[in-house]
Amino acid sequence: MVVNPMSSDAPGSRVSEHAQVHLLEAITRKINLGANLEDTFNLIYDRLHAFLPYNRIAVALSDERRERLFIIAANSDGKVVLGKGYSGTIAGSSLEPLLREGRIRVINDLQEYLAKKPSSDSTRLIVREGMKSSLTLPLLIDGQAVGVMFFSSRTAGVYRPEHEEFLRNIVGHMAIAVERARLVDGLRERTEYLENILENSLDAIVVVDAHNRIKTWSEGARRIFGYSAQEAIGQPYDLLLAEEVRQTSEATRLQEAVQKNGFVRRIECARQTKDGRRLLVEISATLLKDKMGRSIGRSCIARDVTDVKNMQRELIRTQSLAVVGEMAATVAHEIKNPLAGISGAIQVLAEGMAKNDGRREIVGEILDQVRRLDTTVRDLLDFARPITPVRQDIDLADCITAVWKMLAPQPGAKSIRFVIEGDLGARISGDSHLLRQVWVNLFQNSIEAMPQGGELSARVTVDKIWRPFFTTKTRGTGLGLPIVKKIVDAHGGRIWCESEPHKRTSFFVEIPQ
Repeated sequence: MVVNPMSSDAPGSRVSEHAQVHLLEAITRKINLGANLEDTFNLIYDRLHAFLPYNRIAVALSDERRERLFIIAANSDGKVVLGKGYSGTIAGSSLEPLLREGRIRVINDLQEYLAKKPSSDSTRLIVREGMKSSLTLPLLIDGQAVGVMFFSSRTAGVYRPEHEEFLRNIVGHMAIAVERARLVDGLRERTEYLENILENSLDAIVVVDAHNRIKTWSEGARRIFGYSAQEAIGQPYDLLLAEEVRQTSEATRLQEAVQKNGFVRRIECARQTKDGRRLLVEISATLLKDKMGRSIGRSCIARDVTDVKNMQRELIRTQSLAVVGEMAATVAHEIKNPLAGISGAIQVLAEGMAKNDGRREIVGEILDQVRRLDTTVRDLLDFARPITPVRQDIDLADCITAVWKMLAPQPGAKSIRFVIEGDLGARISGDSHLLRQVWVNLFQNSIEAMPQGGELSARVTVDKIWRPFFTTKTRGTGLGLPIVKKIVDAHGGRIWCESEPHKRTSFFVEIPQ
């Protein structure tokens, strides 16, 4: 399409101001209804023909450093050569004063201009499209030129001063569309940035409103606590607290601290997952306020430190056990020899007494206590001694069964039914002597816990049962299970206990093949 300007003295040559206002209103509505930059540009390209001769329109924006112009929209009635994505240097070009001073540039003969400036690549490209004249206006935002709008025609010398005034309004509306697009793009970038943080952060990011209800729930929060965003959003923050904690001061401690100080940093708190597991989390939180300074909630970042704290406790426990082991070895050696002397002396005294001597009962009791002390000393030495398994191929079921057969004849085991099930053909690499000691300790504990053949259970803190010298027995040393754990650890395995109050206690041993 070639649109020629109307002759200024022809009937109806001037388009009414009403039509111009109508077009400007249409562009304004388009922008207000949220049209993107391309839609606004296309509206201008389609409806400006009645007011201006052109065959091509393009919009270019400068970069932040004002070094280059980038074409962001271009349309023509023919093939577009100088199109979207093209960029050119501003410095030294005829557009530099236009951008610096807000001038309008009119070139009524592009061929002549190109002959004078053969280095102008952009002029050469639009001439290739068949354009012969151009009119360029700056896009102004807050008085600063941020780009330009090009109008080009296949006819030379068509642009006149009367075109400029109306086009300033058109380009002004286009500048508004550009500014809005930049704001929308900036908002989208920030939104995507925040969404990326919420999606990829390993920590839980949770935003809570003034009523203590969850408003934002990150992917990290889902991974840590188990609730999906659909399940968590809208729920009270108490969702993450154990039932017994919700009515205590712990439930409001974090909220009150944030309200008072404006923030808290790295506070350790106990939390509960969807499946009921207890976690230790490290929380940092910041008070959120509106423009009036009123509290509207808080943002929280929670990091699961359960494993870290467990490792710290295990390190402390290991260090403590090392100290205890060294002490136990020293004490045991200091006691063992005198104890052997005492035992021998008592036995000599007993041999010199008549069978009906009433003192023989007392001597027997003394010997019994000496044997108890000797057992304790041997356990201390076993606990202190480094364990290095002598590995060999072992039939695990046979090893376990052999130990039970050895213990089964004792009176306390008569009413206990022994069952072994599972993979009875499993074989492992281990030290059969040490592992037999594991089974002996565990089975003997079970026998002593069931004197009537029934199920006798005690609520035991699982952590304590592996601690040296902890026992619920009146005649126990508290070293059996710690020794068991050392043996299992030395085999690269693990042992754990599960106890149901007043029901049963189960020990699980895993030994790698």
